[in-house]
This record gives sequence, structure tokens and C-alpha cells, in this order.
Amino acid sequence: MTESQFRVEVTKEQFVFSAAHFITFAGNICERLHGHNYGVRAIVSGPLDENRYVVDFIALRDAVLEQTLALDHHVLLPEKHAAIHVTSDDKETTARFEDRRWVFPNEDCVILPVVNTTAEEIAKVIAERVRDKTRKQFGDALSWLEIAVDENNGQWGICRIPWND
Repeated sequence: MTESQFRVEVTKEQFVFSAAHFITFAGNICERLHGHNYGVRAIVSGPLDENRYVVDFIALRDAVLEQTLALDHHVLLPEKHAAIHVTSDDKETTARFEDRRWVFPNEDCVILPVVNTTAEEIAKVIAERVRDKTRKQFGDALSWLEIAVDENNGQWGICRIPWND
């Protein structure tokens, strides 16, 4: 007999953040700075606990909401890109790509530990941060956490990470 598998999915109206970004592709093509109204969905898989649920919906909701709020109304910049160089001083953050330069107030930027600020990489950052935030509360029994980031009404970047790495 096959063992039952369970998962919890949380998709809320408030899992939305508006942010600006630009990415590079095909080697040296760099998009213009532009923005999206991103949507986020979270799924976690694991056995039922003593309460007969995988995880507490509210705790998962709150952890995801914390991440969407942290990204909302910011410019998202990559920390690990080989050709986009991001620097900050006490007031401003500067991003450079070849002969282009963007300067923003520090408080308007979130520098992410990614190569490119794609929906897929943003999903990975959110997933890792949600896992870190909830690991103690949810324990070690879970299998995986998946975060999906909708960049443009149906264009999803999805990252599934193991719960225990």
C-alpha cells in the first residue's frame, strides 16, 4: 500500500509586491529598468503532524508575507552578476553595466544574492528565507518547499528547495 503524501499551498491576495528590475540575457543584452506587480505562491510537502496538518497555514502565510513586504516598492539588484556591478556608499547605490549607470537612494534598493534578478532566482531567495524563518517552528519532517513568483500574469518562475539541505 502506498503511503499518503500531503502538501499545503498558500496563495493570498496580499502575496503581491511591486518592484523594479532589469536582467541581462544572450551574453551582453541588458533590459531597460522596468517594473512588475509580482505574485507569490508557497507550497510545502511533508507528513501530517500531531495536529493532522503539514504546517500551520498562518505561520507559512506570515513568513511569505514578510518576504513580499521586504521586496515591495524597491529596485531589485543582483549581487553576484559578472557584468552588473553594484556598489553602495552611505547614501546611494550604483549599478553599472558596460557604459550604463543607474543611481538610487540606498533605501530604495534590495540587493539580492543572485546572478540575475529573474523570477526564478527571486523565488529561490524567498524560498530560502521562508525556510530559514520557519525551520525551527516546522521541524525537520518536511520534504520540500516550493515558491512560485508570477512576474506577468501567468509567467511563473518556480523554485523547489529541499527542506533539509
